[in-house]
Amino acid sequence: MKILYDETYTSNEGRRASRNIWYGDADISVDGEHGKIINLYEDFMDNLCEIIKNDLSKNAANKPTETNWYIYGSGVTLETIGDNNLPTIMVREKSDEFITNFNISDHDFAVNIDAILLFKAEFEKRLASN
Repeated sequence: MKILYDETYTSNEGRRASRNIWYGDADISVDGEHGKIINLYEDFMDNLCEIIKNDLSKNAANKPTETNWYIYGSGVTLETIGDNNLPTIMVREKSDEFITNFNISDHDFAVNIDAILLFKAEFEKRLASN
C-alpha cells in the first residue's frame, strides 16, 4: 500500500479543516471460493489500524476538524453485468469517532456481507480504542 495524496482543505471561514489521505495498491481483495472477495484477515485490519494511527499522530499539534482516508485496492473485481469494481475502504475520523464504508462488488455482497459487517464493526471499535 502506498500513499497517493495527503491534502488538507480549510473552509472559507476557517472554522473547519478536512485532511484527506488517499492510498493505493492495497491488498483489499483475496481469492474466495467463487471469485475475489474483500480481505477480512486480522493482519489486514492490523495494518489499516496502524496506518490510520500513524497518520493521526503526524498532525497531532495542528489537528484538523476531520480526517478522511480513501484506500483503493490493487486490482478490480468484476460485477455480474460485466462492469469493473475497484474495491475501496473509506474511513472518517471526526471528534474522535470513526465511521467506515466499504465499496464492494455485487458478488462480495452476495457471498460475504455478514462477514463484512462483522469486520466493519470490529474495525470501527478498534479504531475508537486507539
